[in-house]
Amino acid sequence: MLLKDYKFRIVLPECNPTVQTVNAIADLTDDISEVFPYLNATIKGCRYDPDNGTLRFVKDGRVIVLYPRQIGVTKLEGEDEAKMVLDSVKALINTTYDKRSTIEPSYKRGDEIKFLDVYKLLPGTNCKKCGEPTCLAFANKLVRQEASLSNCTPLYAGEHQSKREVLQSLLEAAGYL
Repeated sequence: MLLKDYKFRIVLPECNPTVQTVNAIADLTDDISEVFPYLNATIKGCRYDPDNGTLRFVKDGRVIVLYPRQIGVTKLEGEDEAKMVLDSVKALINTTYDKRSTIEPSYKRGDEIKFLDVYKLLPGTNCKKCGEPTCLAFANKLVRQEASLSNCTPLYAGEHQSKREVLQSLLEAAGYL
């Protein structure tokens, strides 16, 4: 077991304190940085930054950032949900650490996809078929892994096949599902 315990506090999002969700910051009893390359190898869509000692990923629409002695989680309903999510991250860390002898660690720096790069590959019709008001809004949700590429039905039309293939390759290369 790598991570024994944590204590957390709830914080309001700095960028918009009127939003209905909260964030949590957990202070850890142990340094978890040695598990980062193993998590990087097993979690799709990670952004590992060995220079700054961080690992970032999205799970269930929440951004989770791991630091050597802290965990940050966004978009929580309250303390109960924060505890549940942090417990699951703790279990993920400990399970991965326990299985590290069977995992090839990845020290590859995660590629960050910019939503404007995604936007340029969308049809640009602003048709709203994806459920978003604009293609730009859809691109933003796609990058945050809050939407699926299949939601953009015009992208699956024949004239957009090459854009779709490039976009799928871009998302897959960055580890997106």
